[in-house]
Amino acid sequence: MANGPGRTPPQMQGSDHVRALRLRGPRAATIVDVPDPLAGAGEVLVRIRSCGVCGSDLNAWRGVAGIQYPLAPGAPGHETLGDVVALGPDVNTLRVGQTVTGLMWNGLAELGVARAEDLVTVRDGTSLLGEPLACAMNVVRRSGVGAHDRVAVVGFGYLAALVVQLLPTDVGGWIALSRREDSRSLALRLGADAAYDLSSVPAKLWDSVGVVVEAGGVQQTLDFATWLTAYGGRLVIAGYHADGQRTVNMQSWNWKGIDVINAHERQPATYVRALHEALALVATRRIELDSLHTHTWSLEQAAEAFRFADERPPGFVKGIVRP
Repeated sequence: MANGPGRTPPQMQGSDHVRALRLRGPRAATIVDVPDPLAGAGEVLVRIRSCGVCGSDLNAWRGVAGIQYPLAPGAPGHETLGDVVALGPDVNTLRVGQTVTGLMWNGLAELGVARAEDLVTVRDGTSLLGEPLACAMNVVRRSGVGAHDRVAVVGFGYLAALVVQLLPTDVGGWIALSRREDSRSLALRLGADAAYDLSSVPAKLWDSVGVVVEAGGVQQTLDFATWLTAYGGRLVIAGYHADGQRTVNMQSWNWKGIDVINAHERQPATYVRALHEALALVATRRIELDSLHTHTWSLEQAAEAFRFADERPPGFVKGIVRP
């Protein structure tokens, strides 16, 4: 295939080797040199600027049963932002030099490859991470929140902080529950009507909230979310529950006649559509994004980024690795 404008010949796509994180076992991270990835048909090569450490990445870090080591270089990073440096064959929707975000795997590396159709262009200089923003938009869409609905968010970390900022402006107010004082303070700063510790939830709130978003991904937040959901209400599971089995209060779910909604999506096209929707809101609302990225590390310090995400010290919301 001839090289068109802005298209880098395949033999010039890389310098030879790039650095990438590799998890060889639980809490065992090293930096390795790997051959430059090459963009295939319909793909682009991206110089990765930033990769967020997601709560779902912690399963690999902790050594949850079923994880097979060593992971591929760059895994499990997937919350990426970067610049297009080469185009594979049949790519006509992107140009070299554009800043992109969206769906890309093995992002804890200097270079990565993604399908062009899974990426969205953003302005140069942004720090926006598209994948978690799309996740949050999908949570809002699947929750079916409507005008005047009251919303509760149980577990208030990075995903929850995005979700509440993407809610329709005509909701009937929202509250947050979190064990962490700084998370409750963040919720109040973002507009919560109230924020409660799990040990001090007012009795009047039980069985009273029309839409409850469980965003903690642990048994305790699932239980509290169930107790808050009103008769005929909706319990939205946004937390990542992939580290083991959970017990659900089926008696309560049945008796209260609630709808239980899995807010996770697995279709790339749905993610991309949600990202476009979220970016439209970012362009028209005052949405806090940069302030949520509280900690930054180099690729060599990526193990520290995982440790912070695991331990969540005071003040931590989101950790970013910059290869």
